[in-house]
Amino acid sequence: METIIVAILGSGALSALISGIFGLIQNRKSKQARIEKELKDIREAQNAIRDAQKLSEKDALRTQLLVMIKEFPQETSDILRLAEHYFKDLGGNWVLTDIFAGWAKIYGIEIPKWFKEDI
Repeated sequence: METIIVAILGSGALSALISGIFGLIQNRKSKQARIEKELKDIREAQNAIRDAQKLSEKDALRTQLLVMIKEFPQETSDILRLAEHYFKDLGGNWVLTDIFAGWAKIYGIEIPKWFKEDI
């Protein structure tokens, strides 16, 4: 009889131990899932910040390029350097396309290969 009681108590302890281990494993998985979600949220926030920074750089460069074309049109090397970065590197859009092309025509500057008028 004692062996039956010990076996019942032992299996209960074993069952509690197994339940505890499964609880720890489940808790660890839950914590890992929360951490992975937080990391995903951080990555998405970083991407949004990068996109906003790129847009801000493009806006600032567009303004700078407009000022250079309007106020200092004879500064061809600076304007071309700014325009290349704006159109080629940052994927500048149609806002300055006609203005830049008109400036190049007025000042007899050959349209660079990196400039696409059909932007």
